[in-house]
Amino acid sequence: MSLDGTSQRTIDLFSPHGGSVLISDIIIGEKRREVKSDYVQKLADSIKQVGLINPITIAPDNRLIAGYHRLQAFIQLGETRIPAVILNLSELEARLAEIDENLIRNEGSALERGEWLLERKSIYEELFPETKVGGLPGAPGGGKQAKTADSATFAEDTANKTGQSRRVIEENIQIARDISPEVKDKIRDTELADRKTDLLLLSRLNPEKQKEISDSVVSGEFKDVKTAINAIKLREAKKEAEEAAIKTDVELSIHHGDCIDWLKSLPEDADLLITDPPYATDVENIEEFANSWLPVALNRVKSTGRAYVCIGAYPDELKAYLNIDSGHLELCQVLVWTYRNTLGPSPKDQYKLNWQAILYYKGIDAPELNCPIMTEQFSVQDINAPDNRYGTYERWHAWQKPDELAERLIRHSTKEGDVVIDPFAGTGTFILAATKLNRVAFGCDKDSEMIQIAHSRRGVLSEC
Repeated sequence: MSLDGTSQRTIDLFSPHGGSVLISDIIIGEKRREVKSDYVQKLADSIKQVGLINPITIAPDNRLIAGYHRLQAFIQLGETRIPAVILNLSELEARLAEIDENLIRNEGSALERGEWLLERKSIYEELFPETKVGGLPGAPGGGKQAKTADSATFAEDTANKTGQSRRVIEENIQIARDISPEVKDKIRDTELADRKTDLLLLSRLNPEKQKEISDSVVSGEFKDVKTAINAIKLREAKKEAEEAAIKTDVELSIHHGDCIDWLKSLPEDADLLITDPPYATDVENIEEFANSWLPVALNRVKSTGRAYVCIGAYPDELKAYLNIDSGHLELCQVLVWTYRNTLGPSPKDQYKLNWQAILYYKGIDAPELNCPIMTEQFSVQDINAPDNRYGTYERWHAWQKPDELAERLIRHSTKEGDVVIDPFAGTGTFILAATKLNRVAFGCDKDSEMIQIAHSRRGVLSEC
């Protein structure tokens, strides 16, 4: 069967009735989509100015095939007749022709186009079963049927008619096929129904999650599906971590108070100082701040120990820290932690800042680094920053260091049972990493909320 040979005729535009049919005689099918009043108004305005350029399409029995909005525009204008083209089509062929016109005109939302394509696939494969993969008309055994020379597959035929790529067609069908009916009905008349990227993301979720995410976007809680997915998963991850933290027997020792008083009160010196103090952007006088705490902290490290101090890459901050007397520890190197995944906006007259400095100190009696993996001993540590955008849900605050970096440095410079201290513990990245590696870790922070987050992250630790 081929639509190319279908008979058609246009009502004579010069007939006594002006080449038209009575609007009251036109039969409208049940699958007709809802009228878009703004589009009908635009059509009505255009028809008043230049007339109807494209007649509607009907079957011999006056069933409407294509042109529903044009018909509504004529009704709005108070007309009783409308120009029409008559096609001698079966019910399935008529519906196929209607879908094709909508697709070619690029009408409807992204969701509607996906639904039309899914319906088109079903109709097309029913009309041309030899093109269906796995179809063997008349052969009970099943298998893959080779298409005939004069029949195209659904994808080929649709691509030829609409000008869309096969990938676009498949994505649109995925949206219509995989989003639940309940969610499709909920979003149909919203902006979300015409945002294909969001719809594709929704289609990859289970029905329950689709409902939760779409509800949060439609309500305005989140601006788009991607943001909603990440925010909700992060919220769930934090909740799971908090619940697990209640059950785990891992105890974190993080003192709430002033770091200098805490450092002076420690009962013993540490094998490792590893910390991430506030940056120059967070304190009024970086030189005064650095001199207030770093000499005290370095003095609490054994002569066999080491220290890693993470600082910003700002010139005044580097200058402030590099001029500090390190006492009995030697400032061996300025290591670099670089990242490529959270770069932010581009400055107009500077280079993008995608690195931070790590001051590396070594005691005079310190043993060799425990670093059997050569690439881990590079002075530039290239590790992505904690990032919640791609389902990792590992970033708990803005300046957090990656767990991998924390674990590397602790493994390189300590052994099990060694004492690790962090006077600026924050959300506990270094304390958690040290505890996970069976070191004895102590921390301090003046922000009680950060300490609470650190304790909630114990659930993640207990599963490692």
